[in-house]
Parts: sequence; structure tokens; C-alpha cells
Amino acid sequence: MTRFHLAIIALLPLLFPAAGLRAQSVIPLSEDADGRYTMDATLNGVGVKTYYAPENWYASVSTTTYLFLYQNGYIVPADVNGMTTVKMPNGTSTKAASFVIRNLRLGRVIVQNLPAFVITKQNVPLVVGNAAFDCFGTVSVEDGRLVIDDRFEEDLLAEAAGESAETEGTGTLEDEEKAILAALDAKRYEEAAEGFARLQEKGVLTMYSEYQYAMVLNILRRSDDCLDLAKSWLETNRGKSLTLDYWMLDAMGDCYARKGDKTRAIAYYRDAVDAYCRMFNTTEKKIRKSQFKDETLGYTLYDLAMQYGATDIGQTRYYSTLAAKCGNAAAIAFCRKSGFGF
Repeated sequence: MTRFHLAIIALLPLLFPAAGLRAQSVIPLSEDADGRYTMDATLNGVGVKTYYAPENWYASVSTTTYLFLYQNGYIVPADVNGMTTVKMPNGTSTKAASFVIRNLRLGRVIVQNLPAFVITKQNVPLVVGNAAFDCFGTVSVEDGRLVIDDRFEEDLLAEAAGESAETEGTGTLEDEEKAILAALDAKRYEEAAEGFARLQEKGVLTMYSEYQYAMVLNILRRSDDCLDLAKSWLETNRGKSLTLDYWMLDAMGDCYARKGDKTRAIAYYRDAVDAYCRMFNTTEKKIRKSQFKDETLGYTLYDLAMQYGATDIGQTRYYSTLAAKCGNAAAIAFCRKSGFGF
């Protein structure tokens, strides 16, 4: 399984009818005696009492919760990244251990590979904020429900669905979207690309489905098409989701690398590294000090190192060493062969 396939399946959690490429997902909320919203959730398969934070926050657990999850195998060493400084929803900063929640299920909504932090003074088991859902669309609280809505052209979608239903042999828009999701899951990328192209012609691709389309084009090495779509996406959506920003910037780097444009490849890979570091509130300095380790980031760092090659051995050594510290196997082998300590 390639990292590009991982990129797609990691962000394919909202399947029909929960959300899919479009539509709306609803998570019931309850209000406790202190006026805080709670919701039912399972973290890596175990039920955890969860509080909703309406701020730009990913997820955090208390020390007690973290120890329980770790000691019982729900969090494994590979999930743990290291120490970092995070800015809390209330504006204060604190030191925290960072890790990845592999699977967070809230009702019918599933979020995978979610950045999370261990907050020593947190007195509730799990807090999940709006940033956990930013790759899916807008988030709001309506009548005691958390509503995730990735429809940005409601009338257009309804019109396109009606047109599709009236066309003999083509099925409905929902059928087309289900077929694309099935093709992605089965790694039939040419078929998925054809489906995305049809939806693009109808003008019904959302921020999320445009991201999926770009990832498919990158897998298929259709660099020119991927670049066109990714550039347009970044002009419109950059800054809305650090998760999607990272993958789109990384894809741009891949495309320019394949085209032999090292200058642009380096620029986009570096932007991708920056987006990923901001997602986990970490820095290259912390990676150098072995305070943060993440294999996904290691891929991009190693790709970046290879763009410098023999033309700038200092940068090659610097980024390949960072990639090795992140656990990238190719970078580790390269550093050992080249005599780079790490």
C-alpha cells in the first residue's frame, strides 16, 4: 500500500449515507451540568467519554485516559510522536505529548489518523474540537447536534442530482459517488478518476472530493492534470484544513519532481513539511533532537532531500537525516550508506 493510497483511505471516513463526497453528517450532543457538550465516541475501538470544544482544536486526552489506553494496547508505541508545545483552546500554552488517534468514531462519523495531545491538567477523558473535522467541511452546533456540512452549492447539487436521475443508464448522482468510493477502496484508480471527471463536468466537486481527485491523479502520475487541479484547490481552499493542505502541497512536490523541476518541487515539499509540523505543533528542531517522530512526514522529508541530491550535499544530509529520525526506512538506509549520522 502506497502512502498515496493511505492518504485517500485515511480521509475517506464519511461514507454514504453519513457524508461521502457531499451531504451532511450529524453527531448528537448532550449537555452536562456545567453546560459543556458531550458526545458518544470510541477511540481505537474503546468507548471514551468525549467533550466537544467549538474552538480550532484537534483532540486531547487526560493523563489518566492516556495511561489506560496505552497500558491496555489501545495506543501503541508507533502512535506516539514525542513532546511538543501546544496552544490550548483557552489561549494558554503547555507542554504535551503528541500522538495519533488511528480511529475515532463519533456516531456514524469516523475520523482517522487524528493529531492528539496528552494534557496533564485536563480533567475530562477526551476533548475533540472543530479541527478534527476540518477536512470534511464546515462545522456548526444546531439544536443540540454537531452538524458537519460539506455542501457549498446546495442548489447546484440538487440540480445535478435531478439531471443525473433523468438520464437513462447513468444512475443518480448518489450512485455515481458510491461507485467512485467503491473504486477507491478497491484501488481501481482509473475508474475513480473517470468518475471524478464526470462530477467535475457537472460542477459538483466539493473541497474534499477535489482533494480526493487530485490524490488519484497523483497516484496515476498524471502530473499536469494533478497540478492544474491542486493549484486551483490551493488558491481557493488553502488554510481551511492543514491536513488537506499537507497532502495537496506534497502532491504538487511529487508532480514537479516527476517533471524534473527541482526548484518548484523543493518549494512545495518545504511548504508541505511546514503544514505538517503546524498540524502537530512541532518543528524541525524538535525532529533533530528526536523529540518528534512521524513516518508520514518522513516520506516528504526524504523526497525533499532527494531533490537536492549532489547539488547541495548539505541540504541533502540535513533533510535525509530528519527523514531518518522520523523513521523513514529509505532515509535510514541512505544515511547509513552515505555515512550521515542520525
